[in-house]
Amino acid sequence: MTKPNTPRQRPRTEFRVPPPLVQRVNATGFPGLDLLGDEAGAARTLFWETFRDAELWGRASERNGLFQSGTVDARRRQIIGLDQEIYAAAKPHLLGLLEVIREPSSVTSEFVSEACSALGQWFEARGHLRCAVDFALAAYFAVPRSAGHAARVGRLLRMLAEYPRSISWYDYAIYVARQSRDWLAYTEALAGLGNLHFQIGNLPRARHFHRRCLRTASRSHLPEMVGGAYHNLFVLEMDAGNIELAETFAQKAFATYGPSSPYLVRLARDLSRRWTVLGHFERSLPLACETLHHFSAPVDLALVWADIARAAGGAGRRAEFEDAWAEAWVLVKRGVAVSVAADVLIDLARGAGSLAELPRAAHAASRALAIASERKEGRTILEAEALIESFHLPKQNGLPLTTTAPEPELGGDILRALRELRAVAA
Repeated sequence: MTKPNTPRQRPRTEFRVPPPLVQRVNATGFPGLDLLGDEAGAARTLFWETFRDAELWGRASERNGLFQSGTVDARRRQIIGLDQEIYAAAKPHLLGLLEVIREPSSVTSEFVSEACSALGQWFEARGHLRCAVDFALAAYFAVPRSAGHAARVGRLLRMLAEYPRSISWYDYAIYVARQSRDWLAYTEALAGLGNLHFQIGNLPRARHFHRRCLRTASRSHLPEMVGGAYHNLFVLEMDAGNIELAETFAQKAFATYGPSSPYLVRLARDLSRRWTVLGHFERSLPLACETLHHFSAPVDLALVWADIARAAGGAGRRAEFEDAWAEAWVLVKRGVAVSVAADVLIDLARGAGSLAELPRAAHAASRALAIASERKEGRTILEAEALIESFHLPKQNGLPLTTTAPEPELGGDILRALRELRAVAA
């Protein structure tokens, strides 16, 4: 028996992933239940009914006769009657989705997914992440082969610390993005997995995904994602103690973003916080105060107020610390900054400790430990435990600093760019 002239080729195995986890682990009740508990009065019923209709429309194989159109006029009147000050941004999308009931067979998937995505973003901006997940899922059901929608669901679930469920959505987003060659969604999913592993304290795995994101974004000519990858690597390496490497990544992120990028303010916030960690409070404080003018979402405001509290405490500015402490605590107690509450409280504890306010510092650190433990945030758990232990030491002036001062030019460039952006927007 003779051998073939050419070697036998192994058949190519198609990359597959299991379906993403739609329901919470051990979930009870019907979908969208969080919408009924979040709002008050007629609004909660309207949001739940809108979600239910969009979800049913997205899942249905046959849409003719799916709804009774006689309910449209009554619901329209209810939507119009909602408080304009609170619901102005949500009303157009609620009204638009009434077409799902009126003409279910003529409404396009893109229209439904865009309206649901907008409502999800509205809830996220208010800090109501579980409601945001519901409408992000409705957007996905309308266009189930959209890698971008899958990546957004994964991001919201990461913020809620539902890690296995979040990973299932990121993996699915990568799978769909590969098939459709949607490299933007592909890099978003890689960045999300990097942030997820950073959140749970697995820095090597986080570094792996952020570097993959950087390579793919560079190859696919996605400058915003390239800047985001450098930005994430800056935060990671600073946390790992690789200060010089982190500063290099920050400079590359700034150069890639450009001085007019809307992402610059987040880089400024992270740079300010890292300078505070290094003990350069006087340099950090002006940058943190400037970023406050550029944010409106409760999550972002909570982080910035915590940065200001920590920097002001370290700089011995008690009045500024007290204001920032009060603002940050209000946001934490309101439950609109769940995804960052532990980190916020850590910064408050350090600021209070710098001012020798040890009972307040211990209280904030203990609350941070409880929240981080519940959310399985390994990196924050270790920091909170070390901080609580440090309060038993005789001297409470913070940890000794052995790092060299960072280069001031980058902070000055970013501060000037932010002030110019604010002047343009005024």
